[in-house]
Amino acid sequence: MQLSDFVTSFKQFALYEKNLTKPYIKDIIAMVYLLEDQTDCENLKDYNTQTIAYFMQSMTEKRLWSPKTFRNYRQNLKTFFDFLIRQEYFKTNPVNAIAKPRLPKHLLRCLTKNQIQKLIAEIHTFSWTYPLEHWRNMAIIFMFFYTGIRMSELLNLKNQDINFEESEFYVRQGKGSKDRTVPLHPKLVPILKFYLGKRNERLPVSSYLFTSVRSCKALTPKNLYAIFKKLSIKCGFKMTPHMLRHTFAKLSLEANLNPYDLKTILGHSHISTTEIYMSMDNENIKRNFNKTELF
Repeated sequence: MQLSDFVTSFKQFALYEKNLTKPYIKDIIAMVYLLEDQTDCENLKDYNTQTIAYFMQSMTEKRLWSPKTFRNYRQNLKTFFDFLIRQEYFKTNPVNAIAKPRLPKHLLRCLTKNQIQKLIAEIHTFSWTYPLEHWRNMAIIFMFFYTGIRMSELLNLKNQDINFEESEFYVRQGKGSKDRTVPLHPKLVPILKFYLGKRNERLPVSSYLFTSVRSCKALTPKNLYAIFKKLSIKCGFKMTPHMLRHTFAKLSLEANLNPYDLKTILGHSHISTTEIYMSMDNENIKRNFNKTELF
């Protein structure tokens, strides 16, 4: 048997049990086919750490993979072999022993305060096709600004996850399949309530929080990126959902939010991830430095 013999069953598993997105599943399968094509393995037992590591290294040299690309493709293969372990064709994952290259350290991209003000002004005045589109997109932007939620988490939010009485919402199956509770900022609550009021006047009841303006179907990543592309063109600078997440984290630390509280809100597994944003807190760095008596 070959790896490609399991592609169909993997698709079903990844889509319905792992809840992976279709583009991600497509990327994993493409890497599986490439591995099968570029190696001389005749059956499953021939796929070991040495064989896969040689394949990864040769592809890195041929296609000039960056460390990040290498890690992404490594994760694709790991996910597929985890599935084969589940099917009892492997006892251990041969990809686990392949070392991850170190990533170069870059400062995370955030919006400046001037850019934030520009975006807020444009989101209030932008001419969308439908009136409901205006209120929905405003709620989405402020949801990112006031919670730092990930894009996938926002798209999966359901009405039942929002608890206005307790001023919090529930994130189900966030990154790492972890659930968490996130506080609702007081300034976000009226924006969400107004959007929901307008939506419920015009559309059938939907279980999802953010839906199409013409049906009760949930928004897709493609829909969200289209919104951000339009706003980027209007504002004159690039923005993405994840940039707003970074911006939220940076502004929270500048406002002296406890890093451990921020870790919980963002859904980080380790405080070291949250600490990355501390190096971006230029305002506090300058303020504290100016108070320092050097001599």
